[in-house]
Amino acid sequence: MLGKINRGIEVWIIFKRTDCEVTNYTFDNFKGTTVERLKIDGTTTTHRITFNSIEDTDRGLQDIKNIANDTLKTGNKTIWAKASCCSVCSIIGSSYSVILSSKALNHTTLSYRLLFPNYSKLMELKHSLEENNIEYSISDISFKETPELTQRETEIIVKLYENGYFDPDRKLTMTQIAEQLDISPAALSEILRKTLRKMVKDYIENKL
Repeated sequence: MLGKINRGIEVWIIFKRTDCEVTNYTFDNFKGTTVERLKIDGTTTTHRITFNSIEDTDRGLQDIKNIANDTLKTGNKTIWAKASCCSVCSIIGSSYSVILSSKALNHTTLSYRLLFPNYSKLMELKHSLEENNIEYSISDISFKETPELTQRETEIIVKLYENGYFDPDRKLTMTQIAEQLDISPAALSEILRKTLRKMVKDYIENKL
């Protein structure tokens, strides 16, 4: 089971949103506070909030009880709070992904490191975000399914993905992407063909 979980695509995604009450309250009232998301079920999110002092923790606990569905003080400076999902967490909680880590960078910016079983499930999340007008950017993709890919092949497949080459309405053509990579369209096409062949071969041999 563990071997299957470790196979897939690991992704760093940065989101923009303003509707998390727990994050808004803590950042508005306590400088240096850390807010992490530990568990999401699509309806509620369990936050771990770490304060700078015991006094801040005690003061924050009283107010967070009015925001969250359930709270628990787990240390002198730490509170776990289960509250309704914000727009981003609602989508992530309903996606086919595993949360490896998360952190609120400020009021509006949220970082997630997610593990998907395959590329298709990542695309489903991407489409859900776009349908709901959620602003996001993918900062890094690690292809766990295809360890045989070279560094250049990985760089190119990520570049194509980030520029929407695999989307129904392509943002850039292969010629335009080839110019960014400083190679010919023919060379890019050949590298892509070989890369996709490896990925399909891995899928057929290990998934079907």
